Amino acid sequence: MRSVLVHAGVLGLAVALGLSAWSSDEKEVSPEAVTERVEVWGGSPDSLETMRFDAKERTVVIEAKKDALGRYYVAKVDKVEGKAEKRDPHDPHAPPDSSSADAGAPVPGKRTTMRFIGVKSADELAKQVAPLMALRRIGAIEPKRAEEFGLDKPEGTLKVKIGGKEHALVIGGSTPGGGERYAREVATNLVYAVPSYIAQNMIGAESRLLERDLHGFEDGEVTRVRLTKRGKSREVIAIPDKKGSWADPATPTKADETTGNWMTKLDRLRVQEYVETPSTPLRPEEAVVRIEYLSGSKPLGFLELYKVPSGQASEYFVKTERTRWVVKVLTSAAEQVDQDLSSVLK
Repeated sequence: MRSVLVHAGVLGLAVALGLSAWSSDEKEVSPEAVTERVEVWGGSPDSLETMRFDAKERTVVIEAKKDALGRYYVAKVDKVEGKAEKRDPHDPHAPPDSSSADAGAPVPGKRTTMRFIGVKSADELAKQVAPLMALRRIGAIEPKRAEEFGLDKPEGTLKVKIGGKEHALVIGGSTPGGGERYAREVATNLVYAVPSYIAQNMIGAESRLLERDLHGFEDGEVTRVRLTKRGKSREVIAIPDKKGSWADPATPTKADETTGNWMTKLDRLRVQEYVETPSTPLRPEEAVVRIEYLSGSKPLGFLELYKVPSGQASEYFVKTERTRWVVKVLTSAAEQVDQDLSSVLK
């Protein structure tokens, strides 16, 4: 009995010490461990005017637009491509005004600028920043802790304009899990943990935000397609419950495999490059075909394909309701659509 009592006493002491340690740890939990979803600033995607990201080797500016089809975004990316290298004093291609004093001096990378249209991914980003919701609020930090949060050498600064009011956020380092970024709001000097998605999309804007889909509607929505080329016109209808199958309205249940194959090739076209202002306007004689997509009698969208001479070869350009601008598409994919058109539009 005495042995049992001794063991019970030891167990009770261990439990008490454990509770004490747990209680002590709870009091010393760092601010980073407190989870709460808080608003950094308010707003809505409809009131968003611009987003801007300034970093060491890139500047991204995104302007919000709206038309009859909904919101879209015009993006501009200025960036430096390639790493800086030391100048070779024996380089025969060195600038004529360079001197021996330039030998070994760093040569900056090439600066490039591109503009493009963003729709789906850009709109998702807009919803993330207007309003901006942080996953955690860290609060004010002492200057000596800036390195701890990656704010001594920030990734860049995000600036947004919502309803005429400007907000700024300095993007720091990643949280231990990597799913969030520490960021400091300039107006309040408070530090938050915000979704990494925001910084990632600005750092890789030209690949992440560029809209590559030519249409916003789903394949299943299209019940009828009208093809037109210089006076020739034809309509085909989708066969219900047979994805990718098309038929002539005169024989609505009989699949036209030739048309089905051609429509599949048409669906493979993707945006390769946006052309805000073509060097020469696209001419009617360069038009390959115009396609109108309908759901019953309701128009869903259109596609115009153009073939433009370029040296000894040709380039293909497309205009649709979603792209807003003219876009360049892959030549090899567009050639198949062009070459097989005669077998569909007789």
